[in-house]
Amino acid sequence: MRDYFQGHSHCTKFDSHVELPSRHLKQPETSVFQGSALGPASYVITAADQLRTRHHENGLLKYADDTYLIVPAVVSHTVEDELNHIAEWSQANNLRLNQSKSQEIIFIAPGARRTLTGLPDPIQGIKRLKSIKVLGVIINDQLTTSYHVTELIATCARTLYAIRTLKAHGLIVHALHTVFKATVQARLLYCAPAWSGYCTAADRNRLESFLRRCKRLGYCDVDTQSVVEQFQLADETLFERVLNDDRHVLHSVLPPRTEYSYYLRRR
Repeated sequence: MRDYFQGHSHCTKFDSHVELPSRHLKQPETSVFQGSALGPASYVITAADQLRTRHHENGLLKYADDTYLIVPAVVSHTVEDELNHIAEWSQANNLRLNQSKSQEIIFIAPGARRTLTGLPDPIQGIKRLKSIKVLGVIINDQLTTSYHVTELIATCARTLYAIRTLKAHGLIVHALHTVFKATVQARLLYCAPAWSGYCTAADRNRLESFLRRCKRLGYCDVDTQSVVEQFQLADETLFERVLNDDRHVLHSVLPPRTEYSYYLRRR
């Protein structure tokens, strides 16, 4: 890994013609190269080593180059201080905090919306939204997934046009069902254990209606499990994986294993 980070240079390749790196060009100074195999891991190591909150009440969630700052309502006055700290860390590590790509969301309980007197002032340069996309999952300010289900059904419906085209060109039924599993069904189940528990009954009914339509059109097998059954299977699979792998990232949140000792009489 040391050899990988040392002596880096860049060149341009176009139509099998390669421009050799020049000694007069400025060499890259950053340690994270976008598109490289070690890029995400090196960013995580760099961010985990130095990028931390200034106030212990706040939290930072980091995944590759996505960073989420969580601030409780009782210490909302610390947001500006935390953002300045992140900007200083970014500048010290040859990075830049792009405020145009940063977003803010305030989670409010549905019952508290009537008695709410006011919200904190908006942060200059950062948009305040009612919903954000976190690693491909849309979450609104009431911690429900209604927006995500709406976007999911719309995206899958556009994919059905391609499947309908394949069916019109004579693709065999078995291959058509395989394409459906690899595209539509995989998209429906993406990250399901993280958001399916926040679905309301109306959201589940919309997903079930979409799946019944796909069965009626012959895009998937009629014996395909319902959306609720697929969600339950995904939850059980994840739980088994966490339970049997002590190196899993979620294994630490399990309760301590109970040890039973039996003292039996000798025969």
